[in-house]
Amino acid sequence: MSRKKNDNPHEEYSAPNGADNINHIRSSPDSNYEQHQRYAQRPLRRVNSHPNQQYQQNPYQQYPNQQYQQNPYQQYPNQQYQQNPYQQNPNQQYQQNPYQQNPNQQYQQNPYQQNPNQQYQQNPYQQQPYGNYQGQQVQRNPAPKKKVSGKKKKKKKTLGQSIRGLFPYKEDSVGERIRKLVFLGSIVAIIICGYLVADYYLDLWKSRQLTDSIKNIYITYDRSDDNEQKSDGMEKYYTLLDGARKLLDMNADSIGFITIEGTPIQNPVVKAQDNNKYLNLNFYGEESRAGTVFLDWRCNFDVVENHKLLLQNADNLVVYGHNMGDESMFGCLKYYQRDYNYYIQHPVIEFNSNYEMYKYKIFGVILVDAFDESDTKFDCWNKLYFSDENDFYDFVNEIKRRTIVSNDVDVKYGDSLLTLSTCNTTLGDNGRLLIIGRLVRDGEDPLAGTQNATPNQNVKYPNLYYQTKTYESYDPNAPFVPYGP
Repeated sequence: MSRKKNDNPHEEYSAPNGADNINHIRSSPDSNYEQHQRYAQRPLRRVNSHPNQQYQQNPYQQYPNQQYQQNPYQQYPNQQYQQNPYQQNPNQQYQQNPYQQNPNQQYQQNPYQQNPNQQYQQNPYQQQPYGNYQGQQVQRNPAPKKKVSGKKKKKKKTLGQSIRGLFPYKEDSVGERIRKLVFLGSIVAIIICGYLVADYYLDLWKSRQLTDSIKNIYITYDRSDDNEQKSDGMEKYYTLLDGARKLLDMNADSIGFITIEGTPIQNPVVKAQDNNKYLNLNFYGEESRAGTVFLDWRCNFDVVENHKLLLQNADNLVVYGHNMGDESMFGCLKYYQRDYNYYIQHPVIEFNSNYEMYKYKIFGVILVDAFDESDTKFDCWNKLYFSDENDFYDFVNEIKRRTIVSNDVDVKYGDSLLTLSTCNTTLGDNGRLLIIGRLVRDGEDPLAGTQNATPNQNVKYPNLYYQTKTYESYDPNAPFVPYGP
């Protein structure tokens, strides 16, 4: 009988009836060799040389008691199946991460986590374990630790300490002391300026309120229908106006009331023993920057005693008022200089005495230098009475040469004049703006000659004006139509 070559040295061919192998059949004393020879001719089956060892499909398995191991590189027969061939510890459970060295450490997805007792942390840079991941929220962006500087934090100063720090110390340097003194001086200047500005506008507001209240009183008791004066033979009989009586009850220096319709000028007029008293006093005699509109103390204006005129009125009544920034008192007169249309809209002045109501139509708007001593000098506020006709026409024609607004108002000898005087900034502190009108005659239209006004193209200004306005000049030979015959 021929044998097939067996590549496995641990396997042999055996008889089918339970004979262990051919050597046993041959050596058995109780068996017939030939009988066994017959059985031996049957096809032999492969059996394991170790009867207690189960069938092993893997020929490389060396230990018969070792269970099936799919991985031929597993060296320990008692070690359970390990998918990772690099796992060296047989008691270590399956680890997907081959770099995990601690066998008691559970699965860690982050290979950089060094603490085996630390549960899974989503942020790999978080070093502190915070217990169970299930009950704790993940810190996605932990706040960075503040660097501790070696400098100590400065203590906050109290309000008193901050204020005290504004003043110079003995320990301060000279430059620091100067800086603090300049700073303190600036603060004091700002406070003082703020107080002065606030006080100025507060005073103006009070002055307007006072003027409005006096105006309302005067208008309430003014009865124009009863103002016609009676004549007793050759003399005129004067009766005190109701509005004037109310003003005299408030101030004995009251001599009348002035109004320019459509403007803020609606003021009581007073007269004192000099022109300085009411420069800074209101109608009640109280301190006020706006002062009060007053008549030149040298002018007589309806001085009446026992209903008869005691003194002749001045030929030129001069009334003064401050040029206030809020246009109160005479502050609105500057618009006559700036726009001739303002003259067309407001050409008439109403100036009532305590006994009579008068209207004056404006024919001159002039600018003069109060301290002029040159050939352009014109102190018209000192011309209160005229000696004769020539004196009168010389005066009114000089006004016509100087007027900023040309008009068709005629002026005749015997006309009473009214001059409103106020300060003007065109010539600095020297400038004076004067609005001059003549009395409206009986039966005359107050607007006659005022509606065709135009700017004067050849104005005679004081020499101080031409020092700043070098491109302007006055031509004395230009055509000129004077007043009078």
